[in-house]
Amino acid sequence: MREVSEMTKRIFVFGLIGLALILAGCGTLFGPGPKNIANNPIPLTPVDPSAIPAMETLPVRIDGDYIQGEIIVGYRDEASLYQVLSLVNGRIKHQTPQINAALVELSGMSVPEALGRIAWAVRRGELKGIRYAEPNYLRELIEPLPATNPEVMGAILPKVYDPNIDLRPYQWGLDAVRAEEAWNYATGQGIIVAVVDTGVDGLHPDLEGQVIGEWFDAWNLTWISGYDSSWEPVYSSVYQRWFEGSHGTHVAGIIAAKNDGVGVVGLAPAVQILSIRIFSPDPVLAGRTYFVGDYNAAVGIIEAVEYGARVLNNSWGGKGYSQTLKAAIDYALMNGAVFVVSMGNSYLDEVGYPAGYPGVIAVGATNAQDKKVDFSTVGGHISVSAPGDRVLSCVPRWMEQDGTGLPLLYDYWGGTSMAAPHVSALAAMVLERNPTATPYQVKRIIEQTATDIEAPGFDQRTGYGRIDAAHAAQTTTLPGEGASVAVFAVTKSSGFPIPYMDITLRKNGIDRYFGQTDFEGYYHGFFSDWGYGFFLEIEPGIYEVIIGGEDTTLYWWSWMRVANRVTARETVTLGPGMNDPVVLEVNTTLQVTLTWDEPVDLDLAVWEYDPVNGTYVWSTPKTGALWGTFSGDAQTGGSETYTLVVPHWDWDVYLLAIDASNASATATASITVMQNGVTEVYGPYSVQAGGFYPSNTWEGWWENTPHPFFGVTGPGGPVVY
Repeated sequence: MREVSEMTKRIFVFGLIGLALILAGCGTLFGPGPKNIANNPIPLTPVDPSAIPAMETLPVRIDGDYIQGEIIVGYRDEASLYQVLSLVNGRIKHQTPQINAALVELSGMSVPEALGRIAWAVRRGELKGIRYAEPNYLRELIEPLPATNPEVMGAILPKVYDPNIDLRPYQWGLDAVRAEEAWNYATGQGIIVAVVDTGVDGLHPDLEGQVIGEWFDAWNLTWISGYDSSWEPVYSSVYQRWFEGSHGTHVAGIIAAKNDGVGVVGLAPAVQILSIRIFSPDPVLAGRTYFVGDYNAAVGIIEAVEYGARVLNNSWGGKGYSQTLKAAIDYALMNGAVFVVSMGNSYLDEVGYPAGYPGVIAVGATNAQDKKVDFSTVGGHISVSAPGDRVLSCVPRWMEQDGTGLPLLYDYWGGTSMAAPHVSALAAMVLERNPTATPYQVKRIIEQTATDIEAPGFDQRTGYGRIDAAHAAQTTTLPGEGASVAVFAVTKSSGFPIPYMDITLRKNGIDRYFGQTDFEGYYHGFFSDWGYGFFLEIEPGIYEVIIGGEDTTLYWWSWMRVANRVTARETVTLGPGMNDPVVLEVNTTLQVTLTWDEPVDLDLAVWEYDPVNGTYVWSTPKTGALWGTFSGDAQTGGSETYTLVVPHWDWDVYLLAIDASNASATATASITVMQNGVTEVYGPYSVQAGGFYPSNTWEGWWENTPHPFFGVTGPGGPVVY
């Protein structure tokens, strides 16, 4: 019987990252189990056991749409970054030293393959200075909802928007938040608010003088002098033309339109607007609404902070957890900038990003009746709500009134895109009154002064309520500091950190904050500069910390098994300031049983890693197991069971097979897999004497069933642009 000493096991359990969790994002349970796929034996096709390919890459999970030909690499040192370039045949397209991230352009290699190669190199211990590697996910603008009802608060909408008349009476949202009273205390004087969006028409009559005379083009990663106001449509379609710059201009008007008795007025009319244009039409994205890659968005965020913006308004988002966006937002928070985000217009209870990151102010929408608007996305990460239905604000000068040829200048739109700028304006007013306030303290003032409009206290529909600008602007007593904490997922057997585990912080039964571990905790211990799963500027209190990940799964590889979710949890009390790290242990349990009735010699085979020789080998009852035990060698029928003995995540590849090489006749076999509390039954299968049948040949095996590991469009792979 082959054996590996306990010391050897221990060394190699500590040695490298487990295959199960390399780049595992926000996954879900794979099936309820158990299942039996057939009542009659299904013939299988034998495979040469030596034909299993050597692993040079780990096919990785992709959680959403991404830009083809690019990856983002977070690094600790440039030497490791250049190792990555050599590994994936890439070149540095751009670097952001503030967060040590690089946009890498690939040549002749797909995004999944490149990420897989990096993951495999990290897995083997060949890359020790890489914090993460991920796709350049696409985020989309949260589209506004133009008003179709001609009445708002009983007032008939003007057919012609004359910039020389006072439109303040039509701005019901300012009345709802008590703007007039708030202006007795603050107007946002001296505060720069960055509108991270489609661009702002700085020469609009209500915005002229309110917008800073230079702007950042995040698509081309450069600053441009002058006003972001001269747009030429890239495409001839009306839709593309309609979108050009209009969203950012409407947002900017809600924040800072002049209070001069004509046109509209912003909630913080003394604020200076900085345009950070992350959305632009591009031939690669033709025919779609506006998108931006995470890297470009992250650079825009950092540039806004470097310029001096104290508040950043973000009315955009998307699926897929991005370490790059998280690092950029953490950079903003650590430099005193308040980060405001729209919840989204899906009406669902769901988590998108950046709204789901800790420390941000995620904003839902309310209507003139002080109720949640139906379309407003809900969830435990919501902070407050604000007017977001039929909001009157500025639109670019090129937009025309229907049938007149005259400039439109103003329009009624709805959406959480319109709610967020109300909160950004209020954050600027709070900072004017409390210039030393931290982002968390600004957030708490806004939350604590909000008007509770639905369930008492915090609720997942409206957060702490609809904002009250007058109450918040009067507040000069700062609340306590926010809490910050690092969360580690570790193997129970080794105590070593595991990358890419999902983390949820649950308070009072509600999932409030979301995170993910990365490579850094694995290599650099508890007190690295970035690393692990870090929660910055969150509400102190008692939390249930929950970690989860996919066990022994290589996603797109049909060879591998198993896709069962594992979790660990612990209740902690987080006080103000930095808290001690939270360490949660996870454990793999695995038992596989082969059963058959015929008096022939079948064997259950398990693919295990041999750390002495640095290779994977087939273990059977005849050879003995490396990391588990076999129940015995049933040579004349019956059953054989493999039980994993050493509970670990490292080296956790368990390809299964039915070995009939010693059988004298055809047999009918079934397999039961029990892992982490989930049971699945496969078979019965008909196997021929002399054959070898790995699990990827089993009809009904897990990769033949729809599940999240094939990206957003199923087995064809993720959509790329």
